[in-house]
Amino acid sequence: MNANNITAAINYVMAFLALVLAGLQGFDWVTLVGAATALKIVAGLNLLGILARAWTATAQQMAKSMTAVPAATTAGSA
Repeated sequence: MNANNITAAINYVMAFLALVLAGLQGFDWVTLVGAATALKIVAGLNLLGILARAWTATAQQMAKSMTAVPAATTAGSA
């Protein structure tokens, strides 16, 4: 298994996690637990969603910076 396969697998897992979190956030938790507990559950899910999106955005930025071709510099130009 090479790095590209691992990266693709991580991206698929993160996308699936974001989808599951979005679905759970829309669920009416008050019917199963009290209002205070439902608020804690939704707040925790929102935090996990934010962390997943932040990790994905950071990984995308790092991937772009690693594949970017550095500008050619010469020793004479300063």
